[in-house]
Amino acid sequence: MSTLVLARKTVRTWKALGAPGRAASVLAFGSPGLNLARAARELLEPEALTVMHAEPAPPRVPFDVTPETLAGLAATRPGAFDLILAGGGLDAGSLGRIRDDLVHAAALLAPRGVLALAVDTLGAPDAGGGVDAVLFPHLSWRGDLDETPRALLPAASWMLLFRSLDLDVHAAQGFGAQGVPANVLDRHAGRLEIYDRDELMTGRLHLIIRKREERA
Repeated sequence: MSTLVLARKTVRTWKALGAPGRAASVLAFGSPGLNLARAARELLEPEALTVMHAEPAPPRVPFDVTPETLAGLAATRPGAFDLILAGGGLDAGSLGRIRDDLVHAAALLAPRGVLALAVDTLGAPDAGGGVDAVLFPHLSWRGDLDETPRALLPAASWMLLFRSLDLDVHAAQGFGAQGVPANVLDRHAGRLEIYDRDELMTGRLHLIIRKREERA
């Protein structure tokens, strides 16, 4: 399946969960990069679209491309976006980095803005279908596995993280829908018994999030 097809699938899921169409200003970042922006433009029809992308964009792309980081944009354009689309990659790195990225993303949201996330949780395999990063996290971080290191956060930890940052989950898809294969659970039961069995049955989550409104 091509990255553009995957991007369309992700954006359609967000749209079904309540991501607004025809938003005045949209920011997209994360995997699958420029194709996430292409899918967003096609399916959500924003008035203005900016994509964070480290490499120079091909000529005549129908959106703005910036090499800025979330931190850099948050410092220069706070509250600038009505909708932020965060594809894959936000779940990679340390818990501190994930928290910082969420703080910066929230700072970029306009009042009543929407943050659409796609995050891999504890039970999500990598693109090749492997689960060794769950089973052997120390080897993953050391670079001994042919898998991308992931912050192995269960779904419940993501919910607690959102709550700690005054972010409310308004819609979600993926709880209990995908997880570590049963044969792997059985073969590595001893190693995996430290995890909640239900958490291992949740892989990729699609989420619609808003900043908590201040009460008078």
